[in-house]
Amino acid sequence: MRRLNENDQRPLLPTEEARDARHPPSIRRRPALFRSSLVLGLLGLPGLLALLAGAAAPTPGPVPLSFPRDHGSHPAASVEWWYYTGHLADPAGRPYGFQLTFFRVGELALAHFGWSDGGRRAFQLEEKAHLALPGIAEFAEGRLAVTNEDWSAVEGRGVHRLRMTGGGRGVELELSAVKPPVLQGDRGFSRKGPGEKEYSQYVSITRLAARGSLTTGGRRVPLTGTAWFDHEWGPGVLPQAAAGWDWFALQLDDGSELMLYRMRTNEGGATPFSSGTFVPASGAPERIRWEDIRLRATGEWRSPRSGARYPSGWEISVPRLRLEAKLAPLFPDQELVTEKSTGVTYWEGACRVEARRDGRPVAGRAYAELTGYARRDVPGFGPGTPAVGRGIRSANGGREILK
Repeated sequence: MRRLNENDQRPLLPTEEARDARHPPSIRRRPALFRSSLVLGLLGLPGLLALLAGAAAPTPGPVPLSFPRDHGSHPAASVEWWYYTGHLADPAGRPYGFQLTFFRVGELALAHFGWSDGGRRAFQLEEKAHLALPGIAEFAEGRLAVTNEDWSAVEGRGVHRLRMTGGGRGVELELSAVKPPVLQGDRGFSRKGPGEKEYSQYVSITRLAARGSLTTGGRRVPLTGTAWFDHEWGPGVLPQAAAGWDWFALQLDDGSELMLYRMRTNEGGATPFSSGTFVPASGAPERIRWEDIRLRATGEWRSPRSGARYPSGWEISVPRLRLEAKLAPLFPDQELVTEKSTGVTYWEGACRVEARRDGRPVAGRAYAELTGYARRDVPGFGPGTPAVGRGIRSANGGREILK
């Protein structure tokens, strides 16, 4: 089954013969399973994906959530993803950043593993794409247990165990939740726009203590640090007025966290559905309106691969919190070009933070996700398709996203 790009009349998906020639049997997609073609956008983290034929959409609005049950898969949702980012260091203090994301789109299972080596100023992306089949790629219901080949994320009693390999390295981590889940938006219901399907269910664990190991070249190196976990599911359609988004997850050394995202208009401003959440060291999370946020890019980086120009460095101010922060990427080149899985290009990277809270200096770390800045001619998806985060371009011309 093929769908058309709203900008022209060329198929977004290639013919069966062309697709089979390009993909090995393990990742060939059976077109009867899907109603729309895949173009992820982060994501967004992001974000991805296609609607399963006949999938039922939940009634828009907050729904009761319970954990650990709702860390598991929600098959009624068309799109779902589990997303980890983290900041790690070896005993010598060498910094690393990682991103591990599992995507479920109907019967399709995709995954990204990004590794940032701060000492070498080097970034590497690994990707996977499979049908969701037993023993290959699985998503458990009622508990967090997701796998894609030899990558996995399994949660039990507040501990998330991650395993990912690629690029000559293996990483194994145990992430212990320091804080309970945060329900983003209105009790976990996150509006992206005014439309019926412009939402997602969105839950975060904003601080996890990380310990584990990096194995490379036959040598095993212990790692410690912190991590962040996001889980979203639903239709999550991005409004046509939005070109992409800028998403930030800050962890400050005073024990507080700040998540914010700007749904970016074509002119570079923020849509009315941009927002954030502040999580104090203790106490209840606090929703932040975009009107209370000041965001300014302090630099720019141009990708030598995609030609995209990304903001690189930011100043963030939230006067009502008496918080001012400066973010600087660990290094500029942390771009993901995901031609083997979701077919989009976005920037997602580890950042250092220097901040002041209540007039006192406080350090920290952050992850930033930038979508919609790159346009790439990806084989099989039509020329000029915008990369807009963790999402997809659907047959009706809308962009289905999470984050």
